[in-house]
Amino acid sequence: MKKEEMGDLLLPAYQKLYAALQSLERFSKGQDLFENIACIDSFLSEFRNVTFVLQKSLAHTEYISEYYVLRDKYLKNDDCSWLVDKRNQVTKENPFNLEKSFVLTLYLPNGAGVFPTDPYTIEDEEDYSSIIEMVKRVIEGIPSIEVFFSVEFVYREIGSERNLFGTIDHGIDAIMAMLEELNQTIDGEVSKTRETVLEKINDLHFHRAPKDFWFIDDYVFYRKDHVFEKGTRCEMIMPYNPESSYKVLCNMVGIKNEGNYVEETFRAFELMHIATFTMQKKLMPTIMTLKNDGTVAIVSYDASIKTTTYRKINEIAREIRNGAPIVAVFHVCEMLLYNDPEAYNQDYAYRSQGEHTDLLSFNMVTKEGAANYCISSEALLDRKENCLFPTLTKVDTAVSVSFLNPLVEAFENVESAGSDN
Repeated sequence: MKKEEMGDLLLPAYQKLYAALQSLERFSKGQDLFENIACIDSFLSEFRNVTFVLQKSLAHTEYISEYYVLRDKYLKNDDCSWLVDKRNQVTKENPFNLEKSFVLTLYLPNGAGVFPTDPYTIEDEEDYSSIIEMVKRVIEGIPSIEVFFSVEFVYREIGSERNLFGTIDHGIDAIMAMLEELNQTIDGEVSKTRETVLEKINDLHFHRAPKDFWFIDDYVFYRKDHVFEKGTRCEMIMPYNPESSYKVLCNMVGIKNEGNYVEETFRAFELMHIATFTMQKKLMPTIMTLKNDGTVAIVSYDASIKTTTYRKINEIAREIRNGAPIVAVFHVCEMLLYNDPEAYNQDYAYRSQGEHTDLLSFNMVTKEGAANYCISSEALLDRKENCLFPTLTKVDTAVSVSFLNPLVEAFENVESAGSDN
């Protein structure tokens, strides 16, 4: 086939990819299993169709051999094979056997209490609002001034422990990478229609957004006024490969690499966020992990309640316990320090109205323990010297970083396990 007769060879594949991703966009924890099963069935069918139409488009071209090479490179793996098998099942045998369960997590000073439920199927499903009301009745029985908790909805295939959406995400990443490499190989037209489809794909959210946004809700219960507040949050979505060397961060702010990469990275972390706060007069809470190979990963987020921070800290602690090669965790946020210690016996809505000092709080947790450094916002923004913490000062961590105790304990557990071997 002559090149001028080919047209846009990849357009059909991108159209099928859009159809697959659009199916997932309709998936929601607020709707019943019947609707969500239909979304999964549609996704599996359209996802498999991407490779079907690719083979058809490239069959009589010089690029078909390259397609088979890239297919083996990107799609010959356990996750993609599972997706193909499930597509065959849902189109020829029965709808996807989807089940859901929910996990209630209470955030405590020294960790979290996790309470999973038995799974629901289409035969005995409880709707979303009924589950939330049931959880609230449980929370009301906890005798605390404030109760911080999350509700997570977990979806799996019946009888399987496979991470359903982890597998789906890996499959989507693989097919996108294959299409991108084919796009660089094929010397042909990129049609206006394909440009439109790509814009539509970029406007979809389900695959790109962190899965906790879809499946986890954060709450706080204020006992005094008997108020349940559901948190709102946002998160900066980093590029597909957000990890980079700590040296890049240090070079950005002029920190020399002299051998202590943990301390150097923390110093760079401090300087970077002090500069950001001075310019913007506001700072998103940020968590950065440092691995033993010197790579760092940063997550910046904003949230209306503290539950989100507690959850993220516990998630990283779980990664450390599960063997992630993390050697340090850094955290920064704006913090209120109350003049009257009795304020801490009130919930946030009331204590935040009392006299307080606005601080930037920088925290570092390693296997050696936790360290907390604070500096007054007035010192940074108004250049005041006669204020509390006029310079970056190390403070007692006994009270100030109790929310980081899950990380401290995770590092201690890993260190203890290592010494036993």
